[in-house]
Amino acid sequence: MSTHFIDETRRNPSHAILAGLWLAPVILAATLAVTEAARIMIPPPDLNAVASVRTRAASHRSDAPGLEGNIVLALVIDSSHPATLYAGTLWGGVFKTGDSGASWNPTGLAHTGVFSLVIDPTNRATLYAGGNGVFKSTDGGRSWTAIDGDLTELNATVALVIDPTNPATLYAGTSYGSVFKTSDGGATWTAVDSGLPADSIYSLAIDPTRPSTLYAGTYQGVFATSNSGRRWSGVSSGLGESSVNALVIDPSHPATLYAGTPRGVFKTTNRGKRWAAVGSDLNLNSLAIDPASPSTLYAGGDGVVFKSTDGGASWSGLSSGIGAAFVNALAIDASNPARVYAGTYAGVFTSVDGGASWTGASSGLTARALSRRTIA
Repeated sequence: MSTHFIDETRRNPSHAILAGLWLAPVILAATLAVTEAARIMIPPPDLNAVASVRTRAASHRSDAPGLEGNIVLALVIDSSHPATLYAGTLWGGVFKTGDSGASWNPTGLAHTGVFSLVIDPTNRATLYAGGNGVFKSTDGGRSWTAIDGDLTELNATVALVIDPTNPATLYAGTSYGSVFKTSDGGATWTAVDSGLPADSIYSLAIDPTRPSTLYAGTYQGVFATSNSGRRWSGVSSGLGESSVNALVIDPSHPATLYAGTPRGVFKTTNRGKRWAAVGSDLNLNSLAIDPASPSTLYAGGDGVVFKSTDGGASWSGLSSGIGAAFVNALAIDASNPARVYAGTYAGVFTSVDGGASWTGASSGLTARALSRRTIA
């Protein structure tokens, strides 16, 4: 999930610019459908900000055929069929590939921004998308249903996590500082945000061994809960005043977490009690950890991917083939960790050599015309 749009507009106090830039597809839809905009309480659009995003996207296109300025904000791999990936885009909903990115096809979720994606670990045909609300597919993306009836902030669901031991339980974070929980696969949602700041939830991470423990990356650092969201508290000692754009947990040592920030990578080995910088001067928006070798991490920034093979102690820049495209999302093929995907301003890039080189993998990943929110 990308927070680069939010970070850029934090320096401008206008909430209309924030909404116009980061929720561009929804806002453009609102200009065409005033009644719909009023129903979901979308602020007035800032079309200059929207145009600037389109201009930057167009200037960073890859050479892959079929790419038309589609900004990719989220990636998720089907671990049971690793050649199958889903991409959430700013302009065109969710796309799917069944051949490791050689070709992409639109799914039934179109004409909306999608900022986060998760797959049910027990039923890989079931997946969830966060964007202008929360959407669910039970047939591998062919059709989708809106499942956000109990959510009060439909226009800003930016982070999703799923309980690995009970996949009917999900958490959704919003750009207004709320976290919602469902225990029935999205049929009903309840706010679980006591103690959280009234600010953007950029990222969520769940402890794979203690799923009642979660972490939220916010504009004001990291917050944690040990009781499934009933109460949150700040765990940001050592982070300083920094937004936390990405969070990943070491699956073999869940007390170890990494946080991606505009000031670099920070690491904790005690569940957030204390953080230390392990990668300075890296303006980062995405992180991925190799599940087979958790000392190997990738971090995405402005036109570059960084890699560490020693738990963050040292990093090397890997940008050959990516160009100047901002890296919003990263995904590692668990069955072949040398294969890594990057979602960027210019579509999807893939590496088959652990990030040493990248090639465009966006054929068919076209930007679609925008209209009001629709579900096929």
